[in-house]
Amino acid sequence: MKILTIAGVLACGVASGIVWLAAPLAFGKGNSATLEARVQQLEDREEIERLLMEYGVTLDSRNFAAYSQLFAADGVWSGSIGTFKGQAAIKAAMEKAFDTAAAPNGNGSFHLLTNVIIDVQGDRATAISKWTFVNQVDKKPVIALAGRYEDSLIRENGHWRFLKRVAPAS
Repeated sequence: MKILTIAGVLACGVASGIVWLAAPLAFGKGNSATLEARVQQLEDREEIERLLMEYGVTLDSRNFAAYSQLFAADGVWSGSIGTFKGQAAIKAAMEKAFDTAAAPNGNGSFHLLTNVIIDVQGDRATAISKWTFVNQVDKKPVIALAGRYEDSLIRENGHWRFLKRVAPAS
């Protein structure tokens, strides 16, 4: 049986303390710049997710004024009805494509967004997602259309906006 000396116990304690203090720094924890960057990344992802959800809400409610504001000033929407650049052109295209006289969601139709993957790089980001358009037929939900979105996003005036949203034909 070995006898521990006071010096040996102190040496073990000091070594353990150094490891305990150094470990967070080695793994990026404890570094305030890294923590700030990580928090910013989470906040950016949260704002982008909200942007994606607002897209569906404004589209389903036929609020094309709010819908067009989700795009950057020179944003582009591209899909089965064509390609449109700028908020005014996007708003006009949606008003033409959708029957705005029909009661929004009055028939129970709506969009679902799933499988969202967001990649943030500073003031730019990309996102891919799946969408499903659901109609009501005999008071039952029926999938009418489905597809995917390919998004390029930009932080403009402190807020995330669509720089380009592509809805390829399914």
